[in-house]
Amino acid sequence: MVKKTAGFDSGRLGRLRGLAFIGVLLLLGFQTAALGQTATSPIPLPSPFTPIVDNASVIDAETEQKLGAIYLNLKERANIEFAVATVDTTGGQDISEYALAVYRGWGIGSKENDGFLLLLAVDDRKYFTEVGYHLEGDLNDGLVGQIQRQYLVPQLKKGDYSQGVYDTVQAYVATLAQKRGFTIEGIDQRYAAREAPKSRGVRSKSKGFSSTCCTLLVILGVVIMVLSSMRKGGGGRGGGGGGGGGGWMGLLLLGSLLNSGGRGSSWGGSSSGWGGGGFGGGGGFGGGGFGGGFGGGSAGGGGAGGSW
Repeated sequence: MVKKTAGFDSGRLGRLRGLAFIGVLLLLGFQTAALGQTATSPIPLPSPFTPIVDNASVIDAETEQKLGAIYLNLKERANIEFAVATVDTTGGQDISEYALAVYRGWGIGSKENDGFLLLLAVDDRKYFTEVGYHLEGDLNDGLVGQIQRQYLVPQLKKGDYSQGVYDTVQAYVATLAQKRGFTIEGIDQRYAAREAPKSRGVRSKSKGFSSTCCTLLVILGVVIMVLSSMRKGGGGRGGGGGGGGGGWMGLLLLGSLLNSGGRGSSWGGSSSGWGGGGFGGGGGFGGGGFGGGFGGGSAGGGGAGGSW
């Protein structure tokens, strides 16, 4: 009778150890996923001297001035910031990931109201608008995609980058003004977009999601492998041995994840479109109203983009 109890306790203890080990794997897995998301953030980019950074030289001076005036008015009236950036290429990186990196690196938007970034990669013929956390309710993915298709893409196809960028920014601001109940001088409210049907549109939701999803799927696979190993090992002492074998293999896989998590989309490399030239240049928008830089906002993946 004592032997049976001891055997039962031994088997139960083995199962408890296995469950505890699985719990540790899951905890480390979620931490790995979080590290993967953090790793996609770029090395901090040089702060621009103006919210209009035309590295590709496709926006004329007059449009830069008008966009600068809109920026100052929007900042003053609604505490919302925006930036426009053009590059020749993203260096082979996904433009949605690139836009998120720029947004976070620059800290666009206040922590209370955030902002948006319109990015063009001219030689790649791609565009993306990154929307800050607190504007996603007013500029959802479907609405952003609708505005871009109506105002940005037709002008980009004609090669009129200045008009396309200006009309798109004007539409974003007019839409925000309509929804939040403020007015901005120089903005044509007829550009305000009506709510689009809820849709993911052309939004690439993979940023921040793909790496996390893949990591969690691998962790799930490790858990299944451990459980399978425990079952094959049977109860009692055998079960403990089987669980141990699967456990060590799980640790090896998890260690591999921790060593490589998030590095697949490294933002290091000088091959990116920001190159070595920095963010100088451009006449800014006069008046020096951007002296303090952006307000330290962030984004979590809202926005939409595409190609032309």
